[in-house]
Amino acid sequence: MKNTAIPLMSVSILLLAGCTNSFAQVRDAVNQAPEWYGERRAEIRGEGYPKLYEVPELAADQMPGKTLPVSAGRVQVLQAMFDGNERAAPPADAAAEMAALLQRVDADFAGFPADPGFLTQEEIMAIEAAFNVPRVTEGLKVHR
Repeated sequence: MKNTAIPLMSVSILLLAGCTNSFAQVRDAVNQAPEWYGERRAEIRGEGYPKLYEVPELAADQMPGKTLPVSAGRVQVLQAMFDGNERAAPPADAAAEMAALLQRVDADFAGFPADPGFLTQEEIMAIEAAFNVPRVTEGLKVHR
């Protein structure tokens, strides 16, 4: 009994000392934390937010909708600035411009075959073989 009691007591004392030391280190780390750390901990715990009964009521002159005429005036000024810019002018004839672009692209591709299957099966196999690089593990399996 004495032979097992002494090692068990010494192990428990060492564990207690280790835990005490680690708690002291954590306490020191918390005390040396940056100033935003306390605010972040309070935010995570949900502290510092107003309760529903603490939310202030808006005054009559601050009600939503009172500032909309001012916003509408600003939107009109910005719209006028946008409309005055030459880059904002819409195209005069969008359909004609798109048809001209289509003709130009068709002319650029005029020399190419229209058939999408322009590669033969042998050419496809040659391209696949060029890109078929065996992996390291596949190479090891072959040599075993």
